Amino acid sequence: MTGRSQFEKWAAGFLAVVCALLILNLFMRGGARAGSSRTAVSAGSSGAPRDRAAAGRSVDELARYDPAIRLEQLKELQGRPLPKLDRNPFEFEVHAAPKQEQAAAPAPGPTKPPQPPPPPLKVLGYTEQAGGLREAIVTEEDQIYVVHEGETFAKRYHVLKISPSQVEITDETTRQNVRLMVPQ
Repeated sequence: MTGRSQFEKWAAGFLAVVCALLILNLFMRGGARAGSSRTAVSAGSSGAPRDRAAAGRSVDELARYDPAIRLEQLKELQGRPLPKLDRNPFEFEVHAAPKQEQAAAPAPGPTKPPQPPPPPLKVLGYTEQAGGLREAIVTEEDQIYVVHEGETFAKRYHVLKISPSQVEITDETTRQNVRLMVPQ
């Protein structure tokens, strides 16, 4: 226990000395003085003499943070006129094929919109009651429905016909008729 506490005392003393050196270094560089206004060295002071008018002016805000900024070049670039654009750079433009190839290719006819995918329905079984009433057991993902002819289930499917081999259903949202096979 004595060895550990003595080690902690030495470590704390070492850290205190390092902190004191860092604080002293900060004060020596002038970074911790309240209200101090340091001026950074401008890019033009790489040993070349500056004229007296420029020396009297305050250093630009950007040059305070990065002395490598050349404000003269920035002002020169800002003075140039913008290039004229013959198109909108934010709109996608399809380039037309050369006229020879365009004449050889037949004109595209009207295309049919793609068919919606079939609904995720599956028939699990079929039953016929004693009175002739037919029922089908249909599943949609994790829901199971017992349906009869003429019923609507899952707020979107309407049962048109139930037979021992298939169940015919209309999807009310896509107006698509689907025939589902009954497993044997």
